[in-house]
Order: sequence, then C-alpha cells, then structure tokens
Amino acid sequence: MSEIKLEKFDQIGIVVKDIESAAKIFGGVMDFKTKLNIVEQSSTVWYKGKEVTFQMKKVMQNFGGKQFEIVEIIESNGDHLYLDFIKEGNEGLHHLGAYTKNADELIEHFKNQYNIEVIQTGKAGKVKFDYLDTKKTLGFYLELISF
Repeated sequence: MSEIKLEKFDQIGIVVKDIESAAKIFGGVMDFKTKLNIVEQSSTVWYKGKEVTFQMKKVMQNFGGKQFEIVEIIESNGDHLYLDFIKEGNEGLHHLGAYTKNADELIEHFKNQYNIEVIQTGKAGKVKFDYLDTKKTLGFYLELISF
C-alpha cells in the first residue's frame, strides 16, 4: 500500500489584527499583478464541535502560483481558529491549504498515522474546508480544501 501524502500546497493563509496595514506592507514588498482588494465576508464554521459565525475582512490574491489569503476578524459569536490565533498574541502564517479530492481519506490517514484530528470545518458555497490540528507540531495548521 502506498503512503498517502500531500503533494503540494495551494494556499498561504495569514491572520492579522489590521488588514489595511498588512495589505499595504504586503503590497509594498510583493509584486502582486493586481491591486489587493479587501472584502468583507461572513463565515459559519464548526470549531471543536460547536457552530460559530463570524465576520471578517479578507484579501484573496494570486501570488507566485499560490492563493494568498489575509484575514482580519471583525466580530464573532464564539471562538474559532482565527480568533484563538489572535487571542494567543499571534499574527502571520496561520495555515497552508491544499486542494484535494480525497479529503476524507487524508483525514482518516492523518488521524490513524499521526493522531492528527480535524479541529475546524466549514463550507463556502461548494467548497468544503477542514483544518487539521497541526499547529503544535508544525507551527501552523493544514487546511484541506475540497470541491
């Protein structure tokens, strides 16, 4: 049986306290091909088994063949990965995301092989995302993004 591994990552997720300042700095040091647009978006996720809704400001931009995501939380009705990250005093790299067609298989493999659990899930339209609880071992979360 061949070992199951991620072959690449597709998204770099950054969480910040002030997205306008962060976008100005990232736009100044990285050669984005288009202007960085900040949009507001709401999201509902399941974090540690509880449903949580929050409002965020977000930038989604291509950079170097990857999706570059910057997030600032505006308000929330409970805790979730982004909010906990900020409450812990962190800013910066939050997650690496990988597009996959076999998220369930990867989740099962990582759970059995490395005792890595899913800590947060959600949907945005047809897109499903699962965050694996890898921060303590890798220094960031792994996000599995499936369509």
